[in-house]
Amino acid sequence: MQPPFALTIEQLGDTAVITLAGEFDTTRCSEVADGVAAHMSDGCVHLIINAADLSFCDSMGLRTILDFMNRADKAGGWLRLAGVQGVLQRLLEVTGVSQVIPVDPDVPTALQSRIS
Repeated sequence: MQPPFALTIEQLGDTAVITLAGEFDTTRCSEVADGVAAHMSDGCVHLIINAADLSFCDSMGLRTILDFMNRADKAGGWLRLAGVQGVLQRLLEVTGVSQVIPVDPDVPTALQSRIS
């Protein structure tokens, strides 16, 4: 039995808000990557990952996020994280990724960065 997980992606012009809820682990990476790739091929080069309801993220989940960041950068966009807490926050700090990916307190703040 897989742990609970939900993925929603909302497209706002060239920005995709990717909401991850539950446990983002190795078993979910391809599902998330496929969803994000579909939106990127539709022109979404700015990615905001809403992690407010994420209860767990393993190293493969983090690797998937870093892959999104690289793909967005190559397409002329960027990736931001919003609502980071708990395990993901600790993982970002321990690996130093928090120095590479901008982290906002919530999605509205991340979206404001888009227009600033």
